[in-house]
Amino acid sequence: MPRINMDLIRILWVKIELLQTFILWFLQYIGSKWKVRKLKKAIQRSESECPKKNENHNNSHRKPFLEFKEKIDENFSIAPEIVTFTKIMGKLTGIMVTTNGSDTCFLQKIRRLKNTVGESGDRAVLTFTTVYHAFGVEDSLNGIFKLAREWKKYKTEVILFYDEKVDDFYMEKKCPHLKEFRLLDTDKEEGIQNDWCAIECEVNCDSVYETNGVERNLVNALEHYLEDYKRKQKEIYESIKNNTISNDNLVVIIGHPHGGPKQVSVGRHYPLLKDEPKKVRSSQLWCRYYYDAPTCIGNSGSPVFIPGQPIAGFGFWFGHQHNHKSDVTSTSRWARAKRIYPDIKCLGMSSIGVEQC
Repeated sequence: MPRINMDLIRILWVKIELLQTFILWFLQYIGSKWKVRKLKKAIQRSESECPKKNENHNNSHRKPFLEFKEKIDENFSIAPEIVTFTKIMGKLTGIMVTTNGSDTCFLQKIRRLKNTVGESGDRAVLTFTTVYHAFGVEDSLNGIFKLAREWKKYKTEVILFYDEKVDDFYMEKKCPHLKEFRLLDTDKEEGIQNDWCAIECEVNCDSVYETNGVERNLVNALEHYLEDYKRKQKEIYESIKNNTISNDNLVVIIGHPHGGPKQVSVGRHYPLLKDEPKKVRSSQLWCRYYYDAPTCIGNSGSPVFIPGQPIAGFGFWFGHQHNHKSDVTSTSRWARAKRIYPDIKCLGMSSIGVEQC
């Protein structure tokens, strides 16, 4: 008789454990669904309140990242080399989430930390570029001081590979969430609206993510994408320089408008409006571009690619490319743009970037 009771107890215990496992899974499932539903409502609300929804949301020059290809519309096509490059650039583009909302950032550098004997250790530092107005601070020295002073309150996270659908946002196996960021550097000089900053975080070198059902090492994959990015950018620069492909004043911007999955915007930049406020070391030019590619809230910090642009390095201390800043609101800037380009209908601008000269 006691033996039967023990068997019953074991059976009941197994069933209780299974029930606990199911309840835990169910609560996680419901919680995830609730968070996704809340995110979708926030995206819909942002889109419905967007002042540019009529001209931008169904604009043929803005495409979902995974649907981006050579032919944009009947009058606009892009060289295959630039489409390939854009796909690589997108892998290095993340959505940046703070207590101020969501915007976009770009992975510019990866540095593996050394151990005590000078060998590569088990941690790596990822450096992203973005714009500091995304944190809700003004483009001024006071704004930068405020950002540095109150940095921890922003609780910055970056989510990678958020490319396909909103439901993927909370699937951390597919879309890794990077946390514990620190403010690394900002560009600011009196009289120049730089609006650029670099942030960084540390990750374990054995971190993995999942793509198409296969696990991949995160740091290895990002290093591979970054090397491809540099190589392809150089190849495009040489091809345009040698007239093998035409840039036709093309601009490509990748971002997360309204906090949704990744989008690619294309358009033309306006060379005669380009700002060149400062030359550094006689070989580097601080400059800003103006363009008509469709952008919305959430595009701030998006990487801006100008085919044929002579980028001055990839380290934040000696050069960086441009990130999207905002639409142009200055009436004097608009008046000048209209005088030079009478047919212009929209005008966005980048942060200050650094080129070779």
